[in-house]
Amino acid sequence: MSLKSAIMDELNKGKGSQNTADKKENKNRYKPISNNTKAHQQSLSGLLIKSKLDRLFYLRDEKDEERAGLHASSIIASDNEFCYRAQVLSLLYKQNQGEQLPINLLRIFAAGNSIHEKWQSMFIKAGIAVDIEARHFSEEYELYFTPDAVINLDGTKYVVEIKSMNTFAYQKAKSHPSGQKQLQLYMHLLGIPQGFVLAEDKNNQDWQPFMCEYDPEQVLPFLGRLNQVQEMKKAFVKSKEIPPRKCKNSETSRAKSCNMRDACFNIGKGRVSI
Repeated sequence: MSLKSAIMDELNKGKGSQNTADKKENKNRYKPISNNTKAHQQSLSGLLIKSKLDRLFYLRDEKDEERAGLHASSIIASDNEFCYRAQVLSLLYKQNQGEQLPINLLRIFAAGNSIHEKWQSMFIKAGIAVDIEARHFSEEYELYFTPDAVINLDGTKYVVEIKSMNTFAYQKAKSHPSGQKQLQLYMHLLGIPQGFVLAEDKNNQDWQPFMCEYDPEQVLPFLGRLNQVQEMKKAFVKSKEIPPRKCKNSETSRAKSCNMRDACFNIGKGRVSI
């Protein structure tokens, strides 16, 4: 059964027993109900609805492609977060598709996605969109990358990364380092020498662009990682040598949020070849 089917079955539970419930309700219609009982029933009903609707955050759009392979967003991670083992495995085995992520994180992602969609829709309406979330692939590095947008303003192309921030972070920000790292790699791969991070305060919708010009020196560390991943992949295919784990076990918070958790620890669906 697919994840979508399982969720929809969960949402529809209880419909078959509705007639029985109606009969009981009619039988007890004239019995007085205390305020405490009413409040308890309201509370239970609310919790049930919240639980069922929270499951909707795990649904994927049918047009969304399954996440697979090496992605630019992983390559730009900090040294502390970057994991060679996960990147090598991602080239060979299927990834989790977000079903392992906690619900509060999925809600945050959904809120951020709505801001992306707002700006992307306006770029299209204005006729300045060149690409909107176009999925690219570098054969040299076996790398997928998907810029939020490429737009054309007054004859100049810009790569655009859209980022939402809370008011406190937004007011302090003079730049957006992680977004600008993404831009550097995207600009290198696309051959477009300018871009900007479109940073929006998600609390009051104020926004500002953090401009970025292509700097090959900033891209070198990422290219080094990509080349190293390719060498490690060859070693794994040839002799099953693989980089060590960064996580002590599969239950650490880091492991639980990793797309390669099942393949790394050979649990759940295990290692399913791409």
